[in-house]
Amino acid sequence: METISGILDNKGTPLEKQKFTWKEMAGKPISKLDDDAFTRVRIILMNGVETDALRLKHGIARFNKELR
Repeated sequence: METISGILDNKGTPLEKQKFTWKEMAGKPISKLDDDAFTRVRIILMNGVETDALRLKHGIARFNKELR
């Protein structure tokens, strides 16, 4: 329970110390009509790769006693 209270006590980074704006982080959205189909496939594929990596990391962390 100590980690949960530590997360809730975090106030975040002040605006003047943040490195990126929201526009820089979000990026430009793709257009269904103007972009190539291969671009959409790459985005869907990379989303799946990222999701799978996070699930694998979580599964491995469950079996590591030092991370518990």
